[in-house]
Amino acid sequence: MRRVLVFVVLAACGGRTPGPRVNPTTPDPEVRSALDQAEAAERARRHDAARVHYERAIAIARDPASITQARRDFAETLVTWGAYAEARTHLEVAVATDARDPAGWHDLGLLRHQLADHPGAIAALERARTLAPADPRPRTSLAALRWKLGDRAGAAAEYRAMLELDLPARQRAKVEWALGELAKPAPPRSAPGPRSDGARPAGEPPTAAPYSTR
Repeated sequence: MRRVLVFVVLAACGGRTPGPRVNPTTPDPEVRSALDQAEAAERARRHDAARVHYERAIAIARDPASITQARRDFAETLVTWGAYAEARTHLEVAVATDARDPAGWHDLGLLRHQLADHPGAIAALERARTLAPADPRPRTSLAALRWKLGDRAGAAAEYRAMLELDLPARQRAKVEWALGELAKPAPPRSAPGPRSDGARPAGEPPTAAPYSTR
């Protein structure tokens, strides 16, 4: 079972990793056993032991399904340890092995954003969007990141495209809210920080919030 991947990312409408991977396959039983041992050690907070088992799973993985699963599982645990750069390395191997996996590209985009690699983050999120065009989550993350980086037109384009999708009423309302905010004049660069009442100045992107893939 994949672990929760938690870190900070701007997301105007919330979001989760695009769900089931394309043509999922089962990893080798020996790799699966090593991953199960790693997860058991991690639940017991025996992080050093968990690392040993994850690294063993990676070392013995030979087929694409095993390589992808081992790398992604370890990456997700590394994120919970705050080891973002190491997690990115493993996710990059995972998507190189299974380039059709929108969830992997989405997670990689979020990690690159966390590490301030914004061009790399956008490229990965765009790949996720291409692989899962009917899933609003890559567009949600792309829109939030573009907004944060000052690309208001790019953010608005992502939100407008989301309105063409089959969205729940609550999410559609949030997208429409975001478009309304983006239609307002951009706040000056010298604008003060958050207001004392906690409200966000008009036209500013949503504040950072915890992000969970599942």
